[in-house]
Amino acid sequence: MEKKHKIAQVYAVIICIIAIITIIISIGDLVSSIIDSKNPLYSNRTEEKLTSFEYFKMDAMKSVTKEQAYIPDDQTLLKMYESARNEKIQSVLHQTNRSIIVDSLLI
Repeated sequence: MEKKHKIAQVYAVIICIIAIITIIISIGDLVSSIIDSKNPLYSNRTEEKLTSFEYFKMDAMKSVTKEQAYIPDDQTLLKMYESARNEKIQSVLHQTNRSIIVDSLLI
């Protein structure tokens, strides 16, 4: 009878340790997601950097090869920048909201 009681205690301790580790990891992810949702353009969730139009324009000019005859003007580049910027903001907000919900449920 004593052996069954010890097995139950060991099982309970293991479950508590797993729960504590899960909570610690989830809290870290939750805080990171909340910070990213406050300023999505500076999050590291995507590789594309869209913090300024000038930076976007510089990247666009680097990607143009000599064989390409068309280089967009500033108005077209501005529209492209706004579109890419809005897409990144929406994408990061979606990812952070999903992460906040999942981490809250895990906690």
